[in-house]
Amino acid sequence: MENLEFDQLRAQMAVLEKKIASQEIVNDRLIRESMKDKMSWIKKYIIGEIILVPIAILLWLSISIYAHIPLWFTLVMAIGCAIDIYFDWKVNVTPIKDSAFDRQNLIETAEKLRVMKRQRAIQTVVGVVAVFLFFAAVIVAFYLNNNDPSTWNSALVGVSVGLFIGIIVGAIAIAKIFKKMQQSNDKIIQQIEELTAEQ
Repeated sequence: MENLEFDQLRAQMAVLEKKIASQEIVNDRLIRESMKDKMSWIKKYIIGEIILVPIAILLWLSISIYAHIPLWFTLVMAIGCAIDIYFDWKVNVTPIKDSAFDRQNLIETAEKLRVMKRQRAIQTVVGVVAVFLFFAAVIVAFYLNNNDPSTWNSALVGVSVGLFIGIIVGAIAIAKIFKKMQQSNDKIIQQIEELTAEQ
């Protein structure tokens, strides 16, 4: 009788252990999917950049023609945007593949995410300085290429206000996107630390 009860208890324990193991696998899978989701929006953002940049360049071209700004500034802008997108992809997408979230790769992935944060910060600072220098050169070119003072009032006010609003809106957008990207990395690093601590 006691042996029967013991066998039943052992069978129940085996079922319970199987359920716990199954639950851990499900939780583990959900955490990994969560990490992939946190990175996927960054990839979508960069694809959005690739789509929107040609539109921005065409808009800038029309402003350049209207404000008598040399067209080579448009070429400089296009090259600058291409370089920025290249480094966005290299810093934010290339280092982290889906396989990076396999259990055996998690510690290495966490380190890659920390490197990514540093590289992103450097890229953002360099990008902001480059944009500032570009628009400073645009303003100088605008003055040099609009020699007729009678056109300055309307054109200067229009271009100056447009540039000022564009710079402010752009700076706010860059700050928010940068902060969100860094927070995404922090959350994934935290999840990895919690997962590896359980091992």
